[in-house]
Amino acid sequence: MNDKRMSVTEHLAELRNRLFVILGAVAVVFLIGFFYTRPVMHWIIAHTPVHHVIVTGVTEAFFALIKLDLAMSLILTSPLILYEVASFILPGLTHIERRVVGVIVGPGLVLFLIGAATGYLVFVPIVLHVMLSFTGHGIEPLWRLGSLLSFIIDLSLPFGVFAELPLVSGVLSHLGMVHPAMFARYRRYAILLSFFIAAILAPPDALSMTLMALPIYLIYEVSALVARFTYKPPDVSEHAAPSDNSEGSV
Repeated sequence: MNDKRMSVTEHLAELRNRLFVILGAVAVVFLIGFFYTRPVMHWIIAHTPVHHVIVTGVTEAFFALIKLDLAMSLILTSPLILYEVASFILPGLTHIERRVVGVIVGPGLVLFLIGAATGYLVFVPIVLHVMLSFTGHGIEPLWRLGSLLSFIIDLSLPFGVFAELPLVSGVLSHLGMVHPAMFARYRRYAILLSFFIAAILAPPDALSMTLMALPIYLIYEVSALVARFTYKPPDVSEHAAPSDNSEGSV
């Protein structure tokens, strides 16, 4: 009992130490990155169709920089975060599961960065152009700094998460945990969920929601295609062996 209690204590201590490492790394990058956040902010705004950005509160610019700095810190330290999480989980996994985690950590990070960059470079300008088109002639749009940065971050980062879905579906399908037929069975729900997510992320108009929902649903179809090619049926010989032994014992 004491040995078991000590092992649990050591397990919690390891978790605490790894959390300290993650929080410490994020804090260091956050403090250093704060001095570079302002030029990054100007670069981000300069590559949007927005021309006039204002602040309407005393602390708006400060908290906008804080949010941008935090997002940058989490992205820059994500390899360390994934490494610490994987190192904490790996001792309790089988050899195959360790290989799965290794596959997800590397390419998963690359796919996240590609998806987030696609969201910023492609979909943010499209949605902003649509929003600006509603102002019409004679109306000068003024965008709040905090609102604009929140819009860009909240629209770009989800695409990084969505970009990892084909990789996750391929790995789960290869392990036999997901069957390709499941994607066809839940296709109608995927369409509804795509528009529901778009309604949350996109501005409240039909065109922006459609432009957002279509690529999300396309990722679902790509995940289904990847699952079809990577699917590995369960090995029936493992299930047949016990029955053969039971027949021999009789």
